[in-house]
Amino acid sequence: MAKSSFGQKLKQIRKAKNLTQEALAELAGINEKHISKIETGVYFPTYNTLNKILNALNLKVEDVGLDLGSLKTNDSPFYIKSLQILNDAKSEQELEYYFGVLRQAQKGIEILKEN
Repeated sequence: MAKSSFGQKLKQIRKAKNLTQEALAELAGINEKHISKIETGVYFPTYNTLNKILNALNLKVEDVGLDLGSLKTNDSPFYIKSLQILNDAKSEQELEYYFGVLRQAQKGIEILKEN
């Protein structure tokens, strides 16, 4: 799914729930401009932002039409795999554990890139 396709789907869902961009941003705890840029396809949200939006809308990744296995993006394969792992977490504790492990793995990758 392209950035703009995801943004269009998000906009449809937001409007179906009778929310303005401002209201969704407030519920998600993010800046209203982020919602606008995501909906217009300017950029794809980070995992944290995506998670906040989905939680605010009471949705899962699949509900917004994202198939993480076939996501086409300029983001690194590490980022896509990280999204898949985090999305599969069964509990908040499992999510926190995976997030910590992935954060450490990312630091390792950055160190390897420097050498």
